[in-house]
Amino acid sequence: MGKIIFYILVALLIYWFINYRQPKRKKNESFTELAEDTVICAHCGVYLPKKEAIDSQNKFFCCQEHCDLYVNSSS
Repeated sequence: MGKIIFYILVALLIYWFINYRQPKRKKNESFTELAEDTVICAHCGVYLPKKEAIDSQNKFFCCQEHCDLYVNSSS
């Protein structure tokens, strides 16, 4: 009986050691908050973060030049 208790205590000690040695993540920080939304330029097809994209006519562009080229070709 004493050996079983000893092995349980060793297992709990190993479990505690492994869990508390790993770096802690902030509880309110999740993976979805770390990932940025990306969009594709309607003219050249490059992927870029949505916050850096130019939005025109419900399409996204990587630069003003591509936005102007797309708008002029559509007209």
